[in-house]
Amino acid sequence: MRTFCIAMLIAFVASLSSERVSAQKDSLHVGFILANLFMERWNNEQAFFEKRFNELGGKVTFIDAYDQPDNQISAAKALLQIGVDALVIIPVDAVSAAPVVQIAKDAGIPVLAYDRLIMNAPLDYYITFNSVEVGELMAGAVTKKLSEGSILYLGGPATDHNSISIRKGVFNVLNPMKTKYSIYSTRVDSWSEMDAYLKIQDYLANNNQMPHAIICAADILTYGAIKVLDENNALGTVLLTGQDAELNICRQIVKGNVEMSVYKPGEKLAEKTADVVWAILNKKSVKTEETTNNGKYEIPSVFLAPVLVNKKNLEKTVIQDGFYTHDQVFNAQ
Repeated sequence: MRTFCIAMLIAFVASLSSERVSAQKDSLHVGFILANLFMERWNNEQAFFEKRFNELGGKVTFIDAYDQPDNQISAAKALLQIGVDALVIIPVDAVSAAPVVQIAKDAGIPVLAYDRLIMNAPLDYYITFNSVEVGELMAGAVTKKLSEGSILYLGGPATDHNSISIRKGVFNVLNPMKTKYSIYSTRVDSWSEMDAYLKIQDYLANNNQMPHAIICAADILTYGAIKVLDENNALGTVLLTGQDAELNICRQIVKGNVEMSVYKPGEKLAEKTADVVWAILNKKSVKTEETTNNGKYEIPSVFLAPVLVNKKNLEKTVIQDGFYTHDQVFNAQ
């Protein structure tokens, strides 16, 4: 697997002669710009994508943008110099990534948004999980266990369009039940454990009481909640949710510290994206049943179904799928 940082890729491009670039064009070549590699799922999914695209007969160059929007613009320019045939992007910022798309489109290169939508840009396809359903699964799990009480919703950053959809799903469930619950909603500025930790601390400082449930829009935020609860001797007493079914969160589910997470089978998303890229590069039709308005365009979209994961079905979901082994989840030290 070839994953570049920006500086390494620029040096790599500079070292290529026009003959060498031409020699590399013996197979279809995709540039995949990652938002970051510190989130567990992106590491896994780049491997799944590469495996599938290689099986189809193509090759992939990955670039880690280190969660910096400007790095994604530099990455797109460098990948076009190499001569990639298509770009796949996990945007750091839904709005700031628009120039990345335009750079590629000006060069006649198709662009697919992976999991996160890019706003106001002429994307060819958007492939993701149904984020509204993600929110509904999380809120539904909480209301099933909690008949009344206080709920803190900790949403994702406004720069990620998925945050809007997840929140919509959460409140599709909570709004009809407002008489049962005291609901407080806030959001982090970035997908980070520290941001989550600080937001929950701020909530406690202003409300002076621990909520009965904290709905975290992603596992990376759930880690921050776990830290706060642990410091306040409340871990295991507050209903916690997450999304992504990260290994350590699955272990916390086993311990009873987290109620559930939303499993988004990354292998299915990565393989579907590879198949769509391969199809469009080979001038084949791609069947989509929906479009997504990104503020300026209606983008052909593929939505995959998320899966609720809790203590009862860990074996039949993430373990049965081979995402983790039984020992990794149940027998960790």
